[in-house]
Amino acid sequence: MNQPKQEITRKTFCILLCLPLLSTLLSGCWDDRELSELGITSGSAYDWEDNQWKATYQVINPSSGASGTGGSAGGSTSSPPFLTFTVKGRTIMEAIEKTNLTSTREMFFSHSRITVIGESLAKHGISQLLDLFLRKQDARETVYVFIAKGEAGDILDQLMQMTKNQGAGIQLMIEQESKLLSYYPGTRLFELAMALSSESGSALLPEIQLTGSKVMDETKEIGVTDLPSRLALGRLGVLKGEKFVGWLNQKQAFGLSFLTDSINSATIAFASRPKTSDKLDASFILQNSTTTVRPVWEKDHYVMDVKIKGSGVLTEVGSVMDLNDRKAITEMEQSLEHQVIELVTNAWTEVKKLGADVTGFAVRIHRSDRKRWKQIQKDKTWDSVFQEIEVRPHVSFQIERTGLSNKSFKSVQQE
Repeated sequence: MNQPKQEITRKTFCILLCLPLLSTLLSGCWDDRELSELGITSGSAYDWEDNQWKATYQVINPSSGASGTGGSAGGSTSSPPFLTFTVKGRTIMEAIEKTNLTSTREMFFSHSRITVIGESLAKHGISQLLDLFLRKQDARETVYVFIAKGEAGDILDQLMQMTKNQGAGIQLMIEQESKLLSYYPGTRLFELAMALSSESGSALLPEIQLTGSKVMDETKEIGVTDLPSRLALGRLGVLKGEKFVGWLNQKQAFGLSFLTDSINSATIAFASRPKTSDKLDASFILQNSTTTVRPVWEKDHYVMDVKIKGSGVLTEVGSVMDLNDRKAITEMEQSLEHQVIELVTNAWTEVKKLGADVTGFAVRIHRSDRKRWKQIQKDKTWDSVFQEIEVRPHVSFQIERTGLSNKSFKSVQQE
């Protein structure tokens, strides 16, 4: 009877002895940081100046409260919603660490929304910047990336109306544009890295620009109904390899969206009576759109059969028109199709001129014709193959609804 009790006592003793030893394996919060010690960045910008990295960081100002730039009442309207720090360094991390010489808080990047790249840096090359974002633990690879014509840091100084967090405001701007207009793709950092490391080796970045010459960086300056200088989306920057090679204007960017199946929703202006006038007097909201691209080898070059199908609603007519007449609807659909073919052709002409495969044709050829693609890679002739590609767009649009009226207002006036 005593033996079982002795065994239980021995086991209990061993367990009690092991507990202190097991506690030594617990590491604890070795890297804990207090919130009051962190500078929460909402955006960053990078330029290349005097063979150095020039970095600008936009940090949320905790003392601003809900200022007059947006949100509810309370807080000081004279205190800006964010602060900016501009530093230089031989490497990006050296520049980041230099913010500790001028700030009481350590930069914390896990809540960043946007990153702006200056044209000077884009021409120099962005591979090191991508490496930092993909390597650093608190960096976000989901930030939206933009390109700026001049100093990227100036973009982060501009205050915005109707929003206190400028980084979040720019993020909302590109997301809304991609959803409603489809001119520019919203490019996240990991998508940029994937595009540059793909077979195409090219990528697109929307331009963020100031519409005026003055930077509105004081809270008292934005207490007006209209600002002389605003942040706006401009052109589309094209990168090949890791470097900037040129711009696409808005019209060319729109055509490229059709070519790459990036249309979510779009408004297209077209001529309602193309046989009598080329005046763009009608509007069509494209609600559904799909693009399929099929590479075909013909004799000595590739032909891309591009089939674009779409449907939507007519929202505006500026000519005398009876919408009960099927012939009139067919004529407008053909006008729409011609408009999109022209957009796609113009976009392809400019992309071909830049020599950057932002269309993703290399990926499609690799998937459909692996044998020929291996030969292209072996001979390193993709650039010459790309220049010989012929694009054949085929567009089919359908006007599904004509709105609340079957006659244009001009038709009613003439009755």
